[in-house]
Amino acid sequence: MVRGQLAYYEGHQMRLVDAVGSDVYKYELRPDILGATTTDPRGWTSTVVEAGSGTTEWDANDTAGRVGTITCAANEDDGGSYQLLGENIELTSDQDVYVGAKLQINDVDQTDLFFGLAVTDTALLGGVADAVYFESVDGSASISTVTEKDSTETQNDSAGTLVDATDILLEFYFDGSSSSVYFFIDGTLVNTHTANIPDDEALRLTIEFLTGEATANTCNVQFMRVIQIGR
Repeated sequence: MVRGQLAYYEGHQMRLVDAVGSDVYKYELRPDILGATTTDPRGWTSTVVEAGSGTTEWDANDTAGRVGTITCAANEDDGGSYQLLGENIELTSDQDVYVGAKLQINDVDQTDLFFGLAVTDTALLGGVADAVYFESVDGSASISTVTEKDSTETQNDSAGTLVDATDILLEFYFDGSSSSVYFFIDGTLVNTHTANIPDDEALRLTIEFLTGEATANTCNVQFMRVIQIGR
């Protein structure tokens, strides 16, 4: 039980896979939400950049172990920013929140990745005011963990390393009772943040993926989930 609601976990107690109750808000990405080729995902706000050849798309993927694939148009900094509709997630003392995704990038040091929770923004890697997220930037395969409130951030670099064409599990858990965010990579706790947690803004599940070269690089998503208990 978490805050009086039935919660299911696996691997470790902060990896929630489901929760049931009147004070639960949850979302799980499904192939039918991503729809057909060239269709923006239903229920998401999409902002795409397509300066190069081709198009930036987030489509369903029928490969075993995949839900969808983000493909960038083929120019440096082409790609997409996607935010789940509605600023529904709050990181306050009466909430517990799990956010997780398992994904794989074809060329990790020639791409940019932002994944987590954020206020509404169309270019998150360029700077966001309020967010909790994992970040990896072009030119490096290193992963940073970040909490940011009112444009003031706590950032821990070198929390993990992306590997070409290799699945990685990115998760964090906000414990409202301790006002802490616990970051996990592949099931291992890598950082705990207690500062600059955006507790005065409602947030959206968010992913942004950009190519760092004139190549249509890709990000395959195996799962993406958010569970809030105590809303």
